[in-house]
Amino acid sequence: MVQIEVRLPDAVFDAIEASAVALGHSREEIVQRALERYLEDFGDLAGSARRFRDPDD
Repeated sequence: MVQIEVRLPDAVFDAIEASAVALGHSREEIVQRALERYLEDFGDLAGSARRFRDPDD
């Protein structure tokens, strides 16, 4: 597994921390899940955009 370092605005960090506490998960797990969902959504949107621009679709 790869480890990365990011800088976040205080408000984003606070929201991650609050979510982790409320859900009983680690900050790492909250960030991993959020990124996974973002990338899934991005992939879906990118595919839709390609089909929308394809005149043969």
